[in-house]
Amino acid sequence: MGRTVKQGISEQYPGVAAAIVVRTANRPEILDRCIRAAIEGCGVARQAVWIVLDDSSSSDLRASNREVARCFRSLGLQLNYLDSAIEREIVCSLPSQMLQRSFERLVARHPSCPTEGGRNLALVTGLSFEPRVLFLIDDDIVVHHEQNCFFHWCMSVEREGSLIAAPSELGISDMTYLERLNSVLRRDEWDCFVSDDGFRASEESWFSATNPLWKNKRDAGENSGADFKEKEVLNGQIIALRGEVDWVAFPHEYNADLNWSLLQAAIHRTALIRVAGVNVQHLPPRIGHPGAEAIVSELVGTAITGALRQVAPRGEEIMSTLADHFSDALQVHLKKGLMLFLAVERAIRLRADKRAYGVDSSAKLAGIKSALADAAEQLKAIDAGTTATLWLGDFEDRCRMLSALRRSRTAQSRIRRTLARAAA
Repeated sequence: MGRTVKQGISEQYPGVAAAIVVRTANRPEILDRCIRAAIEGCGVARQAVWIVLDDSSSSDLRASNREVARCFRSLGLQLNYLDSAIEREIVCSLPSQMLQRSFERLVARHPSCPTEGGRNLALVTGLSFEPRVLFLIDDDIVVHHEQNCFFHWCMSVEREGSLIAAPSELGISDMTYLERLNSVLRRDEWDCFVSDDGFRASEESWFSATNPLWKNKRDAGENSGADFKEKEVLNGQIIALRGEVDWVAFPHEYNADLNWSLLQAAIHRTALIRVAGVNVQHLPPRIGHPGAEAIVSELVGTAITGALRQVAPRGEEIMSTLADHFSDALQVHLKKGLMLFLAVERAIRLRADKRAYGVDSSAKLAGIKSALADAAEQLKAIDAGTTATLWLGDFEDRCRMLSALRRSRTAQSRIRRTLARAAA
């Protein structure tokens, strides 16, 4: 790894400078690619404390991910592996039943929307190391370090106060499932990107501008060097948390990353920064078709984002402002989601009535149509007022739980100790 590089980074960032938490599930090759790209030519990433959160669905895949972890530890990386068994050890190690229940609720991964549970697990475990910067990264992100490096930028940028930073990444766009369907079905060659288990294609067309889901535009001025704009963080595949501010918990429902960013900025005035001029790519091998419950969660989560933007709470009375106005705003944005839903249904009907390139499009879209029909029935039962009240109450509860875990030095110590023991 290079003694000179490691010494230089240690002198520049004493103590635990950076912690990098990677969420992964069912794809060890992609996990290996993510870590390998991150540490290649990057002293910050090589010196960081790493945590791999493994939500794989089978023992064989978890064994493969543990082997990836062992490989990188053998190269000198400070890498901790965390699966459901080790997670249970952490719970049992906590000093009170109250903290145990708080931890379990915060990190619970619901099948329709596992993101917020995984993000909260990353937050609790990563912050236990008290890093100067905590990076949360998904396994399908590839970070490049030529010219400018996102990791180095976040460590060295001269800016007072706490911040949340995300790069303007290239690759597959971060959209909802319905937006992706619209993008694909607008193309004559749509069937080349739709399979029974999701959106995918040959590597030549999937990772290229011919893919309707490919994001290939850079921000203006991005080629002139790393820069930043104080702008809403648009995605959560890779984000950096810097500073000693009280961090709020990730809220329930889809779009947890963006909704968390908006709430964190409103409550603690944390700057939201999008970093340009760094090369970060979002390269998933495929994107699966969600079930009806997950589709509804996307619509609700996106509507929550719209409502938060519309209400734009600020000042000391943030939660009371949301309590007064959030329900009405949510109703408006749920209707907007319904309009998108209807547009997708029309597009599917149009494609299902025709044959494209000899493919029976009706049969190919049957599973998608069935999930959308089930989602439509679930949407009819959603009440904006009830949803807003429950969501806000759940968010406040989560924040109290996270705060209690963070205030307990014993809990923080035991989390670190359990991870270290598992890595030994």
